[in-house]
Amino acid sequence: MLSTVPELKLFCHLSEKMTAREIRTFSGLVEHVRSLNPGFDPGPTLLQAFQVLKEMNWGFLRELSRSEFSKLWKELVLPHPDYPTAGDLKRNISIANIYIAMLDIHGYTRFCQDSKSNLSRLRKLDEFLHDGIRKIARANSCLANRERGDEIVVLAAGATDLLKTALEIINTFSKQAVIKDQAVGHNRSDYSIVLPEFKVTVGAAGGNLTTPLIITESGLVSGFLLNTAARLQNLANELSPRESKVMLTSAVYSSYLKENKIVKSDLYSKNLLLFFNIGPVSFKGTKVNCYEAIYAAGEKHRMGYLESVERLYESIRQELWKGRVLEDLLEVVVQVCAKSPPVNLLANGSGRAVTTASLIQLCQRIGQLYRQEEFLAAVAGLGELCADLKRVAEFDKLVLRYVTQVHEKYTMVAEEYRRRLEEEIRQKADVIFPPQYKQAYQSSQKYFESYEKLKDYALHSKQIANRKGSWNSLMEEKKDALSLEIYVGKQ
Repeated sequence: MLSTVPELKLFCHLSEKMTAREIRTFSGLVEHVRSLNPGFDPGPTLLQAFQVLKEMNWGFLRELSRSEFSKLWKELVLPHPDYPTAGDLKRNISIANIYIAMLDIHGYTRFCQDSKSNLSRLRKLDEFLHDGIRKIARANSCLANRERGDEIVVLAAGATDLLKTALEIINTFSKQAVIKDQAVGHNRSDYSIVLPEFKVTVGAAGGNLTTPLIITESGLVSGFLLNTAARLQNLANELSPRESKVMLTSAVYSSYLKENKIVKSDLYSKNLLLFFNIGPVSFKGTKVNCYEAIYAAGEKHRMGYLESVERLYESIRQELWKGRVLEDLLEVVVQVCAKSPPVNLLANGSGRAVTTASLIQLCQRIGQLYRQEEFLAAVAGLGELCADLKRVAEFDKLVLRYVTQVHEKYTMVAEEYRRRLEEEIRQKADVIFPPQYKQAYQSSQKYFESYEKLKDYALHSKQIANRKGSWNSLMEEKKDALSLEIYVGKQ
């Protein structure tokens, strides 16, 4: 507290300067006071003015203090040499120990619409988003801020702190704790009286010197680090529209492991978090290797097929489209079927019955057709597999995305392959068809159905000898177009 009249006058003067936007930094305050030569120790006044400056210019970082957020303070603030408990924000940060998460609350808009006539319910939700989330973050040495409606930004100086905060927010929005261990809090307090269950998707980034974070003059956080977290949160939404999900960059995953080698957290020592490699994710010309944090008991079976998924990533990375990509993809589907709860969908108007056994048998049939060089039939079978998997609501959405994209790539090659075979048929009609069929083939082009049947006969002719060579040469020609990775955002 300021106790003397000169101190109060100086404080009022500095407040006027800050309000007029003439001074926006603590270093500016110190320089200005020195120029005034007040004749007394200005330290207490400057530190009081520093609190006002933070409120006006630091945005949600205004809560930062060296005593309460020592790790974040060290990473985000340039302390003044004469006043180490005060300083100025680093406006453009490229340091390894800053992490950011973007969270989206599913069902927020509907809740607001359903509660528009019940202001007390809306106020309770608003209080929780404003105060409850910050309290959870603060307990883990993190800062949190509600951005727009149902979006929350969390800032941390450690990967473990960031992930624990995200999990506790997910737990708190759940009526029944998703993680039941006491290491992850689940405190809805009086909010549980009015709040339904909300699902939360999370994207987390950071821990990389080459990824900048920008803090604007008004204290807003922006830059590539925030964009990366937002893109991963969008991917989490796409892959899990109805359940909570946490996506993170490989840098966050690596930092989590490094931090827990030094000091083991309960998350790590109790093995509460598993990490599923989701491969490279690209957006805006950038590619980032990413992971999904597996924490719910109903998701842990997925770790049983992670090894086969990683083999698929590697075959795609090596561009082994002539054989390995399809083989590895089919093996992934078989492993997912084997490790997941049984599938048993009855036939309906839009498709045949789909069971775990039928999916595995279809994979085996596709693989056999491909090995027999029946490439067109194999690609058609892959299309059937896509259609069947899309009917299985519980099927791994990440794997389904790869199945769909691989099918699209093979279909592109198959269309050109078919055109080449048809041209070869026209050139070799004399040796392919017996005399009684040749004239019928040529004249039947006027009659599409007969033409297609005879063409199919020709496509299986032994006179077309180098099918594999033709197929593989197309793979080489289309190599650039066969590049495949998960993409997030506008094409």
